[in-house]
Amino acid sequence: MSNLASRLKNRIEIYEKRKVAGKLGTTYEDVLIKKFWGEIKFQSGSTISGEGDTEANNTRFKIRIRKTDISSENHTIVFRGLRFEIEYIYPDFKKNGFIDLLVKLKTE
Repeated sequence: MSNLASRLKNRIEIYEKRKVAGKLGTTYEDVLIKKFWGEIKFQSGSTISGEGDTEANNTRFKIRIRKTDISSENHTIVFRGLRFEIEYIYPDFKKNGFIDLLVKLKTE
């Protein structure tokens, strides 16, 4: 098994939704919080047929990063222009310095 730190080869960005006061009132804007090195692994994927000949993608990934202060409510992950929603955050109990993020690819 290779060293875990050597597998963190993907440069990912973490964004947070913050309130911004504007001319039309309060809006939300994504603000870059931090850049991390992480390991991204494909977990599962499926397509779902919807109404009116539409299809929805349901693709999930697992991202391993060094431990940091992150929540699933107001943070999103961006990697090479792809945006991911954080579904679950769970610690790695064997290697205490890392956390695993179960994320879903956001398609619009």
